[in-house]
Amino acid sequence: MSNIFYSVKKRGNNSNNKSLRRAGQVPGIIYGEFLEKSIPVTMKAPELKKMLRSNNSGSIIEIDLAGERLNCVVKDVQKDISNEIIHFDLQYTKPSEVIKMKIPVKYIGQENLIAKRLLLNASTSFIEFQGPVEKIPEFIEVDVSAMNINDKIFIKDISVPNDVTVLDDPEVLLGVINPGGNA
Repeated sequence: MSNIFYSVKKRGNNSNNKSLRRAGQVPGIIYGEFLEKSIPVTMKAPELKKMLRSNNSGSIIEIDLAGERLNCVVKDVQKDISNEIIHFDLQYTKPSEVIKMKIPVKYIGQENLIAKRLLLNASTSFIEFQGPVEKIPEFIEVDVSAMNINDKIFIKDISVPNDVTVLDDPEVLLGVINPGGNA
């Protein structure tokens, strides 16, 4: 978790979301098992975009709500037809809380495949995990640099931290190495 925090403001349950958006705010919600009730919030659109660019879907993000710091993870971002963010959901997490999260898969070493005129055909870009919030990685790194034509990577082939469980089927194909266009 970084030292950076992002500010949100409480909003009323019956605030007009269209008016908020016209004023450059994006409505959202913070929820979690250890909160008494969900908290409707708003965040300035540029700050929300910066937060989403700077963090992975598995990142623990420090949120400032009227001086109170909450550790949260982004659970959902809703966009309209023009790809503008219209709503976001954050889940409040306590240390050691067991949660479910979809974590992005990052493939490294693809430049070695290109040199061999091979191409990674990735079929899955997220894996769902369950475990203590601080033990779930922000992303899973898969090194494909030494792979050859027709090699396959399955979920069962990745290493997972202790105390963390993969919820997806271990037989799910993450990717396959295919000949490149000029092979």
